[in-house]
Amino acid sequence: MIIFKKIKFKNFGSFGNTWSEIELNKNSTTLVCGTNGSGKSFALLDTITFALFGKPFRKINLTQVSNSINKKNCLVELEFSIEKDDYKIVRGLSPKIFEIHRNGKLINQDSKNLDYQDVLEEQILKMNYKTFTQVVILGSSAFVPFMQLTASDRRAVIENILDINIFTTMNVILKTKVTIAKENITDIINKIELQKQKVEYQQKIVDNLTLRLNNDIKKIQEEIDQHSVEENNYLEEIQKLQQEKNLVELNDKIDDVLKIFKKNETTISQYAFKISDLEKEVKFYEKTENCPKCKTHLTNGLKKENIETLTQNITSLEKEINSLTETNDSNEKIISIEQKNKLKIVKIDSDIKDLNSSIREIKSLIAYKTKQLVESNKIEMDLVREKTVLKMEKSELIKLMKESEVLKEDLTYLKLAGDILKDNGVKIKIIKHYLPSMNKYINKYLRAMDFFVQFNIDEEFNEVIKSRHRDEFSYMNFSEGEKMRIDLALLLAWREIAKMKNSVNCNLLILDEIFDSSLDSVGTDEVLRLLNALGTKTNVFVISHKADQIVDKFTNTITFEKKNNFSKMTIS
Repeated sequence: MIIFKKIKFKNFGSFGNTWSEIELNKNSTTLVCGTNGSGKSFALLDTITFALFGKPFRKINLTQVSNSINKKNCLVELEFSIEKDDYKIVRGLSPKIFEIHRNGKLINQDSKNLDYQDVLEEQILKMNYKTFTQVVILGSSAFVPFMQLTASDRRAVIENILDINIFTTMNVILKTKVTIAKENITDIINKIELQKQKVEYQQKIVDNLTLRLNNDIKKIQEEIDQHSVEENNYLEEIQKLQQEKNLVELNDKIDDVLKIFKKNETTISQYAFKISDLEKEVKFYEKTENCPKCKTHLTNGLKKENIETLTQNITSLEKEINSLTETNDSNEKIISIEQKNKLKIVKIDSDIKDLNSSIREIKSLIAYKTKQLVESNKIEMDLVREKTVLKMEKSELIKLMKESEVLKEDLTYLKLAGDILKDNGVKIKIIKHYLPSMNKYINKYLRAMDFFVQFNIDEEFNEVIKSRHRDEFSYMNFSEGEKMRIDLALLLAWREIAKMKNSVNCNLLILDEIFDSSLDSVGTDEVLRLLNALGTKTNVFVISHKADQIVDKFTNTITFEKKNNFSKMTIS
């Protein structure tokens, strides 16, 4: 059983930076009252669900959880015990905090927040948000009554209460095993196909050896003779190419020719630069009247004399260039011929190399065929050995096929187990077993509130409701006050079933404004009488605006009020 002991919080909702604290297991009944907006729901409903599930009970954004004035250090601490273990949940915003302490030690936080939340819900609380709200909270705002949940959500709540969601977990594990089994079958099928290929390949080896054993050796000899003829033909072609190569004449003085060619090219380039400089001087004397340095007037006679000298030098250099150019043109032809001859030799060498490669291949074939002739007497021994290998491969194939049959049989059993673990399998039988007790407790609490109808739930969690002198009708046919009584009866029934199973059984029961809208004065008295009869192990908190009418019915009162935009509470 879960015993919720204490909730502490600060900077939560409209509460300020000082700790507010509520003892959850101190009084059997506590009235929580205050004006609208004073912080009643924030202090009790939203703090607890935020601490346990990371979200407020009411439909408000997380951004609205932190105090809008302080805007930081929003923190909630919830303490509870399960059997011999004491737990404390610390959760906050700005900065974001989520810690689970067991017996004073922080539980490992290596996993992601989502996984950490799973640890809290699945391993510690053994219930999720929906189940918690169905067995702990009955409210008029964000609360969704059991009868207004979807069929799948109703089933999830009941499975959690009956502690049979283990079958869902088992079904998930089973599905994984089915997947693995299918993968193993696919794997073994692939192995069988591969083994069949091995058998076929080995069979071909045996067939080839048998064929070789029965083959005519003369045919192998003819192939050797044919390859020998091809080898001789290639040798003759090599000889012809070698003779052709010998006829190619290479100039043994080509290096000298190349040196002269390069030297002449350099000299021609130098003479060209000199001509360019001389031509610039000629242009200087043609256009300049005074010396640019000494400012002396240059006479026409001096200019003419210098121009003639420069022109003669230019002409002399041009003749030298022409002479060197003619020599290089002649040498270039020699170089070109030499290059063609070298390329021809390279081509011949390449052809000879290819022919030698072909000869090596032929020699290899001849050696292989010769070896076949030499080893022909060993073929029979090889055949015996390969037949043994073939027998082993066939045995392995049979083994794999038997293993495949076993895996397929296992998969069949897994599928049968899967059928048992489905919603319409073992779980429905357990639910049917507890249905009479569920319906018994529901109708017990309805009668305790003077609501005399026969209310039954079937295995699909659909209601069948009958009353005297009236036909069957549904939950939605009732007034809001009658619906509230049914909701309360269901909640208390689920708590009774939880006690029987010791699954999601807890001490806390919170009723949010159920006396303020739907219930009349008679209904209020009936519900209060029922709450007082629950016993000391149940700690009931009733949030209400009717404090003046019902305050004397409670052992403890918490009053909330808001001053200067901050909520305060008074315990009496």
